[in-house]
Amino acid sequence: HSSGASAEIYLFGATLCSYKTNDGNEHIFVSPGAIFDGKKAIRGGVPVVFPQFGQPDKAMPQHGFARSSLWTLLSVSDSADASVAVLELTASEATREKWPGAFALQFQAHLTAANLKMTLSIKNVMDAPFSFHALLHTYLKIPDVGRVSIRGLKGRQYINKVEEGVIAEENQDQIILPSFTDRVYIGDEDGAKTVTVHADLTEEQPLFEVTNEARIAGELKPCDIVVWNPYEVASPGDLPPPAFKNFVCVEPGLVAAFSDLPAQATAELSQIIKPRPAKQN
Repeated sequence: HSSGASAEIYLFGATLCSYKTNDGNEHIFVSPGAIFDGKKAIRGGVPVVFPQFGQPDKAMPQHGFARSSLWTLLSVSDSADASVAVLELTASEATREKWPGAFALQFQAHLTAANLKMTLSIKNVMDAPFSFHALLHTYLKIPDVGRVSIRGLKGRQYINKVEEGVIAEENQDQIILPSFTDRVYIGDEDGAKTVTVHADLTEEQPLFEVTNEARIAGELKPCDIVVWNPYEVASPGDLPPPAFKNFVCVEPGLVAAFSDLPAQATAELSQIIKPRPAKQN
């Protein structure tokens, strides 16, 4: 972008792997062990999760196939306001082997001087509804996961996947991650939900303001928010310790339950990442 901000997206998985503000600071984490050979999803960045979250269907890869498919670049445009890239993935023989749905996915990155907005749109191109999960698996780069605090989710129920899916209510103003954390905060209100990510419990100004929104067939829907960090105990092979210390995942999704997408309708998930402005000298 003309401001000096930049973003990088791979055609493989439509995975956004870099977002820098005009001060050169990187805001997206990619594992030092990430594999870029096209044989598995890139570890880090913003993987696109569709049509399943986790692996309820064991015949399909975990988190679906979108993050490990080759997408097509539809357009790139630049203006004084924003730089915009749009990538697309449509149903093919390869996807139908894993899942019978006919769909058109688009991933749009909208970059300005102040923020990055990512939008995943899912069109059902069939004459019958289908059920799906969708999520943007955003890895935010932070100084230390052991000190980070996430604010804005108090009062929400969450599925605690570390404790076998127990549902609890968040009663803390500030969520900390002292150990392996894997929670699905269940969307409880229609419309955009902003959470803030802070370097520690005492820091008032956030590292990031993150605004998450979901729509199905044009209607605002409650947006689930996943908060995840595996620590060493659950770090996969392509995330060598101590790399887990430098990210927290804050992920907008429709994943607490399957959603139905009517015939010829479109669902949308979006996330705006607004980093803290650089300190002026």
